[in-house]
Order: sequence, then structure tokens, then C-alpha cells
Amino acid sequence: MADMAWEVKCREEDMKQRALENERRAIDDARRSVDEKAQQLKAVAHQSALIGGFTMVALVEMPIPSNLNSAQLVIFGGTASAVIGLMLLAMLNATFMLVAILNTDAKLYNPNI
Repeated sequence: MADMAWEVKCREEDMKQRALENERRAIDDARRSVDEKAQQLKAVAHQSALIGGFTMVALVEMPIPSNLNSAQLVIFGGTASAVIGLMLLAMLNATFMLVAILNTDAKLYNPNI
């Protein structure tokens, strides 16, 4: 009879320990997921900044022939400016989302913040 009570107690302790380990694994998985998404957002922000920078350099450094049609020049300038603006917008969106995700992640794991 005492052995049975001891086995039940050991099983209960084992179940509690397993539940705690499962919770820790879930937290670690969530943190890894947040870190992965943060890295992806950083990559998007860096790529959009690079593309915008290269486009701006191409706009400034491109030699313009004297016999170029003014409509073509306007189209080129407009599209280059649109690319720069859209890449800047993409970079800012990715950066702001990254800040929001990291801030939320910190608050979830440390509610005193």
C-alpha cells in the first residue's frame, strides 16, 4: 500500500516536471520564431535601403544626352523617384514592425517593462 502511494506521488511529480518542461520548450520556440521574424524584417529593411540608395545614385550619376526627349527624361525621373520613395517606405515599415515585434516580445517575457 505504501509503495502504491509512493508511485502515485512520483507520477504526479513527474507529470508536473514534464508540464514545466513543455512550457519552457513552448517559450523557447516562440522566442526562436520572434528572432527569425526579426532577422527577416532586418533583411527587408537593409535590402530596400540598398535598392533605394543604388537608384538614387543612378539617378544622380547617369549622363543625360543632349538630344534626349523631354518626355523620356520625365518618365525616367518619375520612375526613379517612385522607386526611391517606395524603397524608403518599405524600409521604414519593416523597421517599425521590427521595433513593435521586439517591444511586444520583451513585454510578454518581462511584464515589468
